[in-house]
Amino acid sequence: MTTTKIADTEDVLGAAQRLGFNIPPGHEDDYLALLGKTDAQCALILAQPDYKPIPDYDQYPRTDVHLPEAYDNQLKAWAWRCHAGDSTDTTGKLLSGKTVVFKDTVSMAGVPLMFGTDAFKDYTPDVDATVVSRVLTNGGHILGKAACENFSHGATSSSSPYGPVENPYARGYTTGGSSSGCGALVGSGEVDMAIGGDQGGSIRIPASFCGIVGLKPTFGLVPYTGVLSSDAGTDHVGPMTHTVHDCAVLLQAIAGYDGIDDRQLGAPRHEDIPKYAEMLLEARKTTGVQKRIGVLKEAMEGKLVADSVKNLVRKAEDRFREMELIVEEVSVPTFSLAPALLHIVNKLASGGTRQGRQVGRRGLYMNDYWEHLLPWDQAKYDKAKYFVTGTAMSSEYAWTKYPTAYGRAINLTRKLRDEFNKLFEQYDAIIMPTCPQPPRKHIPAHAGPLGWADHAPGAASITGAFNLTGHPALTMPIGFSSPMPEDLEGEVDKDIKLPVGMMIVGKCFDEAGIMGIADSLERAVDWKTIFC
Repeated sequence: MTTTKIADTEDVLGAAQRLGFNIPPGHEDDYLALLGKTDAQCALILAQPDYKPIPDYDQYPRTDVHLPEAYDNQLKAWAWRCHAGDSTDTTGKLLSGKTVVFKDTVSMAGVPLMFGTDAFKDYTPDVDATVVSRVLTNGGHILGKAACENFSHGATSSSSPYGPVENPYARGYTTGGSSSGCGALVGSGEVDMAIGGDQGGSIRIPASFCGIVGLKPTFGLVPYTGVLSSDAGTDHVGPMTHTVHDCAVLLQAIAGYDGIDDRQLGAPRHEDIPKYAEMLLEARKTTGVQKRIGVLKEAMEGKLVADSVKNLVRKAEDRFREMELIVEEVSVPTFSLAPALLHIVNKLASGGTRQGRQVGRRGLYMNDYWEHLLPWDQAKYDKAKYFVTGTAMSSEYAWTKYPTAYGRAINLTRKLRDEFNKLFEQYDAIIMPTCPQPPRKHIPAHAGPLGWADHAPGAASITGAFNLTGHPALTMPIGFSSPMPEDLEGEVDKDIKLPVGMMIVGKCFDEAGIMGIADSLERAVDWKTIFC
């Protein structure tokens, strides 16, 4: 537990210096007394027991909690193994018979949580995230926690303390990040389902690179309670599954207001959540309803978009037309600003979060985690890897030099949202590549901070827009691509095939609509037979 230190004159002068405030002569003792009042109030609050949800160990014990050995972790995708919940499919519950894994940002009482880092050790939460409780209640069998990138930051799979998470389709290639282990475990078939986290594409990028379905739900639809935060304004958790139907089932199990997370104030109560899986099956029977699909021009024409990726999306367009959907090109001019907007919002927010500066939300704060981590020191920074240190530097620099940049960026994200909302008055969904390029090779071991930042350029340049606008965005596999030419240099196996995903975006809280469109394409085309 954090303890308080009584303020002295040095504290008064230090606070004033950091603020750029010159204390008028004779007022030092007054400010010392004011800080003393703060000491007293902090001491009172810090002496109180924390107020948290209580996990049900009796009904849902956690057994066989262990760190897997290397031979049992070939893709380096597991963080911790355990067993919890129903182990059979005879209960008749929504998730009966399904095995589930969580990104290692999600709290599961009694199971260590690393947040993708070994900057410090020996933290085990004593709460279950709401999504964990709901998986257990709905009959899922939890097999453990999946590795993720250091402090859940990075669109590649190179910074986990266990080593690079391997792509199930080609060793030596990234799974994408930061939900890298979730992508690998579902993509390889080791588990049925995963719940990943997404602040700029961290569900959809690894789902795309591992040939699975990944959904970033509408902002606030799924409670973030009990999940470690990077940026409260862009935090999402959502399903990663083999099929669209499984995605619908898992979303139905975990979605809905939990009475804690204030980001959910526009969401239905859990008991009022649509029966997504049933709606999907009913939609299959519907005929004569013509959907309108927009193809986002700015995403298709981005300078980083590989021809193979573009060609696969065009094939999906053609298939939609054969299914008698109306498919037309659409434009969102502000979309070109999305990478810059995400850069500012993510770095300035997550940089502060990792320093313990979390304010403005009425929800569950994971205080014991931050008490384990803080304060930072050089040894911790050395283990945190370059995405984290680069963000820390950018955040401190930008807040000092450009103090209104964050606010300006947030205002422009509303403009971006409004432009998409205008399109959704005419279109049922908008499609585009999930990522501009197929999976790249792992970041070279010798790379420095700039090498890390420039590797796999633009991986989140398309996905990040919808963390900012809040719209639901689903990625589904649409075929295979060869590696980028530069990754084939010196490659012994020239016949590597890497998965490519297409993203389907809909209006807020229309998850059923975009899953229905994705399901129709999934049933019409065997994506594993398509190669560009």
